[in-house]
Amino acid sequence: MEERQTCDLAGIWRFEIDKEDRGFAEHWEKRRLTQTITLPGCLQAQGYGDAISEDTPWVQSLYDALWYQRGEYAYAQENGTKVPFLSPPPRHYTGKAWYQKTIFVPEKSDGFVGRLALENTKWKTTLWIDGECKGSIVSLCAPHVYETGALSAGEHTVTLCIDNGWQLPYRPDGHGVSDALGATWNGVAGAITLELFNRVWIERVWVNAQLPKATIKVYLKNETSDTQNCIVRVQDIARTDISAKMICVLTPGSQTCELTLNYPSETPLWDEFDQGLQHLIVTLSYISNALQGEMQSSITQLPLQSKEMVSQFPKAVLQTKEVTFGFRRAEVKDGHFVINGRNTYLRGTHFGGDYPLSGIPDCGSAYWDKIMETVKTWGMNFIRCHSYCPPEAAFEAADRAGVYLQIECDMWNVFAPDAQMNNVLWEETKRILDTFGNHPSFLMLSPSNEPGGDWLMPLTDWVSKCRAYDSRHLYTIQSGWPYPMEPDKITGTDYVYFHRSGFGIQPGGTIRGPRGWNGGDYRESLKDISYPVICHELGQWCSYPDFDVIDKFTGYLQPGNFEIFRESARAHDVLGQNKEFVYNSGRQQVRMLKEDLEANLRTPYIYGFELLDLHDYLGQGTALVGILDPFWDSKGYVTPNEWRQFCDETVLLARIESYCIDRAKNATISIPIEVSHFGRAPLQSVRIHWQLEQQPVTEYTYGEHGKTLTQTVFQPPVLCGTLKQRDYALEKNQSAGCIYLNMEDIQPDCAYVLRVSIEANGKIVENTWPFWIFDSSKSNQVSTPDESKAETDTHEAVFITSDRFHAETLLNEGKRVLFELPYEDTSYDCPPVRFNPSFWNSQMGPTWARGMGMIIQNAHSAFASFPTTADGGWQWQSLIENARGLRVEKLGCDCITNLVQPIDEWNRNDKMSLLFECQVGTARLMMTSINLEQDTPQAAALKKSILSYMKSDAFEPQGQVSWKQLSSLFEINDVMKELDAKIDDDSLSACLDGNPQTFVRLTGGYPYSFIIQTTQKHNISGILYMPRQNHREHEGELRSYCIEAWVNDTWKQVQKGKLSSSYEPKRITFLHEVYTDRIRFTALDTFSAPGKSCFWAMEPDGWYQKEADTTANPEFKGQLPQDIFSASVINLLLAEEEEMAVWKQHAEQRSVHLKEAVTSIASEKSATAEIDN
Repeated sequence: MEERQTCDLAGIWRFEIDKEDRGFAEHWEKRRLTQTITLPGCLQAQGYGDAISEDTPWVQSLYDALWYQRGEYAYAQENGTKVPFLSPPPRHYTGKAWYQKTIFVPEKSDGFVGRLALENTKWKTTLWIDGECKGSIVSLCAPHVYETGALSAGEHTVTLCIDNGWQLPYRPDGHGVSDALGATWNGVAGAITLELFNRVWIERVWVNAQLPKATIKVYLKNETSDTQNCIVRVQDIARTDISAKMICVLTPGSQTCELTLNYPSETPLWDEFDQGLQHLIVTLSYISNALQGEMQSSITQLPLQSKEMVSQFPKAVLQTKEVTFGFRRAEVKDGHFVINGRNTYLRGTHFGGDYPLSGIPDCGSAYWDKIMETVKTWGMNFIRCHSYCPPEAAFEAADRAGVYLQIECDMWNVFAPDAQMNNVLWEETKRILDTFGNHPSFLMLSPSNEPGGDWLMPLTDWVSKCRAYDSRHLYTIQSGWPYPMEPDKITGTDYVYFHRSGFGIQPGGTIRGPRGWNGGDYRESLKDISYPVICHELGQWCSYPDFDVIDKFTGYLQPGNFEIFRESARAHDVLGQNKEFVYNSGRQQVRMLKEDLEANLRTPYIYGFELLDLHDYLGQGTALVGILDPFWDSKGYVTPNEWRQFCDETVLLARIESYCIDRAKNATISIPIEVSHFGRAPLQSVRIHWQLEQQPVTEYTYGEHGKTLTQTVFQPPVLCGTLKQRDYALEKNQSAGCIYLNMEDIQPDCAYVLRVSIEANGKIVENTWPFWIFDSSKSNQVSTPDESKAETDTHEAVFITSDRFHAETLLNEGKRVLFELPYEDTSYDCPPVRFNPSFWNSQMGPTWARGMGMIIQNAHSAFASFPTTADGGWQWQSLIENARGLRVEKLGCDCITNLVQPIDEWNRNDKMSLLFECQVGTARLMMTSINLEQDTPQAAALKKSILSYMKSDAFEPQGQVSWKQLSSLFEINDVMKELDAKIDDDSLSACLDGNPQTFVRLTGGYPYSFIIQTTQKHNISGILYMPRQNHREHEGELRSYCIEAWVNDTWKQVQKGKLSSSYEPKRITFLHEVYTDRIRFTALDTFSAPGKSCFWAMEPDGWYQKEADTTANPEFKGQLPQDIFSASVINLLLAEEEEMAVWKQHAEQRSVHLKEAVTSIASEKSATAEIDN
């Protein structure tokens, strides 16, 4: 019978929150607390703490502290404060809270010593038993375990002070401390236990398993004042023939005994393929009187006592402890990760300690089993815990599933030689290794994400100490940053974990993103590196939020950010398209991720990646970067089977320079094929088969739950073939040969799919790539008919222009017009469109140009000869990269047929178009911001298809739009150039260039005053001011202003006021028009927080939260100096007649030529047009 007793302390505790920090001074440990709370749990989930407000002191630096002043986030604020940058807890609190419980020690345990363990808590705890302090623990990484000393039988009062306030200068964005994913909870997660020992016990067990031996170290504690003779027995629970014993003479204090178990050579190993787990029971027993004689006569003849035999000696067993381990050997050889002798590729995702339902870390098996199963389902074998160490249940689930873990020490910190933080790091490291080190899934350890300071030397020393302390794992110097030397000079680590090297290809020696796409790789960034490389935070491409996810937030974290985005979508008239936005933006996201992952697999030296993220990230502005939602459920736009084409143990790769092929310029296309294979065993004597087929025709329906596939019609192969049979090792960059496509055998103006497949260890592995084949020799057959010929044609002529005056004239005459609105003539209300989706999100990295994919009415006749799916494809990339999204919400959604709708990012939600049709009076208009005159075969093909439709009887637009409405989309961007305007401060000249993607920045202090002068006088009606577009905190955004005009040899005030805060262009209308050649603009102030403002600042030893009083000291606003002024565009607004005159001058200078285009319909006559140049 085991003498140890375990008391479960879960349940109701007495409680008081210590917001004013009085508890220690007033000795709350000596009085009875008055409120109640449930543990495990946290106070914020049980009604304690402060309501969320504009002034909540968030523990994070990566957000806009003045978010509540921005127009973009004024939505959904009717019922309590909603924040846009994270999913907040129900209440917020950082600081001390006191917990108290009365416990009972039974008579049989009288005088036993106790160990009180809090499985998961933060950040500092202090324990008292009956008012006597038992110490304090500061840790984020491991259980807080206290030795209570001897406890008498009867009642005792346990008092805990848990302080989740700022203990050490950690960066506030690390996942052990940050609000980004809800880590500021105060309470206890998991088990709360008091173990009572008869003064001798097992502290912990350490196992180093390298087949055929398992070395077991048992750490023992003797709390008596005498020497104790004990037996330590180790037994494999499933194998009675595998056991060991040792007699230990324990002097008072701590001691270690070491035993060895011998296992058969055929014992299953542990890795991603086989989860061979061994289970031990370690027994600590006194030497009973019956055994003393045998001990004295011959220790070697002492029989091993099984559990049954031990029971014959009452009270002999002090404690039993079960331990699980696996035989897993991890090495780095020749630049590879080698696990159990097998080359290994780490295909992983990010995890930052987000528990949206429970709030506190989930310490149960179900939650973690779902995550591990999901990771494996999506072709992955690895999880990187970003600045975070998960609870025991995570390791256990990873052990069961065969998932490798990289743990980090809950840090995103500043390091330097001899800094105190180095000692903090080492203490946390030892806690992690001692607590979780037996788990075979615990493969890697990193000290910190993206360390600050002079980190190289102290973190290199840290690796050396780790290797000496625990050789079972692999260690890296840090996660994220380039090293201050060339890749081949890096030393002192087991592997390298970054996203750029600082050398090689630009930007910054990157090893992720478009520089390696289109069949390329990043080898130049890693030249001659000797360590295996894992790409840090790959991906980060967003998809649009599915607002149904709001209903899943039934627990701790609140969906206020999603509610803001939903109401913004409603206000911009795009909420009804939510399911289409989700699906189509998701398909665009998958295109980017496929390129990222395949480039990673093509690059020598790289043997792993961490995707950021497989599931959505709820903080740092809300980063919807996952193909799974925040609850690890599929978003529905990609299946595991499709995903595993490019993310699995075996992946077929192609080096394809372009997915758009001009048949006129390419007689044959050669496509090198490679194999990346890291499966259970090499592939022997296999062939790769390929076929080129027309793109399958898919039909979908949209319903309440999103897009549903109704049918897919596959086409027979156009071309097919087989590559040479060969073997493939556990390696990457293995050439399989080339596929050659003869363009003469392929019909142009069609979409195709190249499908490549192989049979790998009993399963079919395939990958696919899209192709669009065009023929510029046919699309560009343009002639210009004379007017008489056009009049005798059986169909009406189509007129093409990029000039607003010609367009207006033609429309007034009732013509059919294709109006190509030039980029530089488009209203500032119409932002540029990007092909690539937003990276991370636009709150963290704002830009004027944003992308989220598009919605194309692909069944429309305008695309009859231009191949496209509803969600677009790579053939649209060059078409839209220099196009502006036309704000059709200004026209009315029922007035136009929106043929190509770019999806705007959810922080802005503009309803836009790249191509639409409508009626203007009796005329028929097709309007586009796409440059159809660019020299690409896809532009020629799209133009031809549009013109064919416009010449046909099918061109019958339904909605009516006036020319005045259309004019709201026009604006001369370079009006200051047309006016030959100058500014009296050369440092401000960039704000006159008309380009919102440049900016000026002034420092020194408000007010700032400058004069804009033109070469001649004009009737001026106002000024357009456009804030800087690329700063998350709106640095220097103008609030108050005064504008004066030089009239009659004096300055006359024409307007004074305040602006609202947003990235939108601000048009300041004067009190009356002024005829002048000089305007004086005075910026009076910027936006700031009234009263006191909290902000985070990095100092040489770390991060600190500070407070600025902007009333008494207006030097700061939040984290930014308040004395900065910035602008991206400042333009003069002209009176209507003046504006039209400038437009005409602008048009003449651009030498716009109106030509008539006649396009053949069924007869394949040449499509004729000559566009403005």
